[in-house]
Formats: sequence, structure tokens, C-alpha cells
Amino acid sequence: MNRSYTSRLGLLLALLIATAVPLVATQTHAQATTQAAPREIEIVVEGAYKPSRIEIREGERVRLKFVRKDYGSCTREVVFPKLDIRRELPTNKPVSIDLPPLAPGEYVFHCGMKMIKGTLVVLPKA
Repeated sequence: MNRSYTSRLGLLLALLIATAVPLVATQTHAQATTQAAPREIEIVVEGAYKPSRIEIREGERVRLKFVRKDYGSCTREVVFPKLDIRRELPTNKPVSIDLPPLAPGEYVFHCGMKMIKGTLVVLPKA
């Protein structure tokens, strides 16, 4: 091979690598960002859960954010019996619960004394 041909081949190879690396990086970034952040639903705890009925879709990524505004001992925790989730709710400090993917149905949640109740309704995929 002559030197001119080898130089052109090297230059072509360098250009291919230079354009392929950003393309691969862009595709990898796009894959990482296509998974949307979970939908955040705020639930105020003040003598009741507000809202007390929450509807989501099957497979939807959801983060429940509980904000306890009252000082009663009954509301200091929230329990999701079917999901085996129990969280302390300090007053005026948000507590987030990331839910796992859920099958369609109703999931009751309540305070530690079962006096205050709410329902998480998981609807089938549209």
C-alpha cells in the first residue's frame, strides 16, 4: 500500500471513531432518561388523609408523599397492610413512599389505630 492511501484510511477511521463515540453516548443517555420519574402524589394528614382516595394505573411508578400537619398520636404512622409497608410520620416533615408495581385492585391504608383510612385504587392499564 502506498503512504497516501494509508494516511487517508487512518483519517477516515479517526473520523468514524470521533462521530461514533458521541452517538453511542447520546443513545445511552436517551435510554437512561426515557424512564420517567415517578409521579408524586402528596397526601396531607390532618384529621384525615387528604385525598383519601388515590387512583393510579397498573405499572405506574408512584411516590406517595405524606405530610402530617396534626399532632394526634393516631396519625403518627401510616400502614399499608397488603403491601407490608409501615412508616412513621413525624409532624411537618414529609415522608415519601415509593410504591412497587402493583396489580389492579384496592389497597387500603390507615393510621396505626385504624381510625383514619384511605384507599389506593390501581386501575388496569388503559
